[in-house]
Amino acid sequence: MLNEGLRIVHISPTPLVGSPAKIAIAQRMRGSISSHIVLADYPAKGALANKFIDNSIVFTDFTKRTIERLVSEADIIHIHNSLSDERARWIYGLNQTAKFVYQVHSPLREGPLYVSRVSESGLPFCAHLVVAQYHPRLYPDFIPVPNIVVEDSGGTLRSGLEKLRVLYSPTHTRGGRWNNKYSQGLEDACRSLEKVGKIELVFPREAVHPRALLEVRRSCHVSIDEISTGAFHQVSLEGLCAGNVVINRADFFSKKIFSKFSQNEMPPFLYADDATIGDLLLRMAEDTDETVRLQKASLDYFKRYLSPELQVRAYEDVYESIL
Repeated sequence: MLNEGLRIVHISPTPLVGSPAKIAIAQRMRGSISSHIVLADYPAKGALANKFIDNSIVFTDFTKRTIERLVSEADIIHIHNSLSDERARWIYGLNQTAKFVYQVHSPLREGPLYVSRVSESGLPFCAHLVVAQYHPRLYPDFIPVPNIVVEDSGGTLRSGLEKLRVLYSPTHTRGGRWNNKYSQGLEDACRSLEKVGKIELVFPREAVHPRALLEVRRSCHVSIDEISTGAFHQVSLEGLCAGNVVINRADFFSKKIFSKFSQNEMPPFLYADDATIGDLLLRMAEDTDETVRLQKASLDYFKRYLSPELQVRAYEDVYESIL
């Protein structure tokens, strides 16, 4: 295996809700020596601070020497989202022989114009990657790669006497075509069904540590991602991992791109928008057998295709092509 023993350093300006760290974990499972460096955690007064750095090295005076050693020894330096000119010069000054890879996780400048910032750092990138779910629409010349879930699969199948437990945990309300994860119509529909006793709604109002949120998700039957953009996010993959019925608004293009990493089998998501989410949840609430069937389909899909050892091979293929 070419990537066994490969020294990889992932660098991101913020934790990016743990996505680069999970890539590094999966790479270590496959025999690479992989680390994730966060240049700065989320703001200390914000809800996301300290939530996504458990598997990363945050840049401080204490860690600087270790980080400089890792960067200087790396075979692959994998940059996520953006870097300041100063940081780019610092990294390149430490290592001019590594292969540099750039990856987009979210559009850095939303409409009406979409402007790639990949050339601003001046680093000699050998490959340009983009998270597969939907951003290839904005970066059509980049190589799609998957987000990765590293936790073990498993959840709680709904029993005949249980009320349908629905988890909806939008991380933020944000404008723009591709970054919004909140819908007032969705919240209204869920609250209405909760009020009449059809569902049990789990709706954290504050950011929850991802480990705790996954355990809560395992106790639920349904995960709702978002029904605004025509895409899906990490929540949908975590929902499959937890054996949930996953609801989002992912269109054919989003699912087709992602199916590249699952032997061309489309993920078993349920489609909904503001006009249909209420009826969909009501039908599920009244049909336990259908809920269980869909939960089993989610778990089966995750176990067959979405293990970190399988998903990370997309990154290995990129590295092999440039080494």
